[in-house]
Amino acid sequence: MRGNLFPLLIALAILVFPGTILAQTEEVAEADSTVVAEGDSTATDSTAVEEAIVEEEVVPDTTNVDEVVEEEVEEVKGSFFSNFATFFRQGGPAMWAILFFFGVGIVIFIERLIFLFGTAKAKPEQLMAKIASLIRKGSIEGAIAATSEEKSPLAKIIEAALRNYKGTERDIQNAVDEMALAELPRINARISYLGMLANVSTMVGLLGTIFGLIAAFAAVAAADPEQKSVLLANGISQAMNTTAFGLIAAIPMLLAHSILTAKADSLVDDIDRYSVMVMNMLAQARREA
Repeated sequence: MRGNLFPLLIALAILVFPGTILAQTEEVAEADSTVVAEGDSTATDSTAVEEAIVEEEVVPDTTNVDEVVEEEVEEVKGSFFSNFATFFRQGGPAMWAILFFFGVGIVIFIERLIFLFGTAKAKPEQLMAKIASLIRKGSIEGAIAATSEEKSPLAKIIEAALRNYKGTERDIQNAVDEMALAELPRINARISYLGMLANVSTMVGLLGTIFGLIAAFAAVAAADPEQKSVLLANGISQAMNTTAFGLIAAIPMLLAHSILTAKADSLVDDIDRYSVMVMNMLAQARREA
């Protein structure tokens, strides 16, 4: 339950993040409007103050340099989030669909990353060295105990071969094949979804581009001459933003798909290699016995 809850919390945070940014942007806009109103009411006083400042000699104050730098950094951060919120809002409804696909892709990537590089990861050289030593000593039960401590698919397949040591070579092969049919799908599970989500995100971005251009030209055709430039700019902005966000979501998911696919293929190759190695060692041990 905890393993499934962690990715869901990540997806929830990703989906809630843009809403928080949009709310923050609205607050900033309200604050700016308040500042403008106050600035209009104090225009006369500011002019007098400026004239007085010109007459006086300005002495630079270097005591608060660190505070000024921190304020500038905060302004940069605030401008980044506000720009992203504006970018997201101008993209229209397609941005939410792309964000959903991107969130699902992140959850799949994290879950597969934990499994392939954590649970399924094994040190085959060390494991095989231990098993080979125990088989040469005739301690099959010790080899079974050593593999049962591991949770990787490779260890489970080798354990299946060891447990059928007393059977024929065909029985050992059938046991290995049966366990492989159960474990190999776990290695490749949900990896192909990342490629699909990347393609869908790109297609949705292009679809949003088409809808944005259609809305722009339709609005320009029926608008006043003074409003045509504004409506056309808004439509083109929506069109370009959806395409850009679709690519922003698709490119990382394609990279994640490539990384996970390479790791899964490496694990499958290890299983094929070392399972045959174990069957050969068991056959040799049976002949020597």
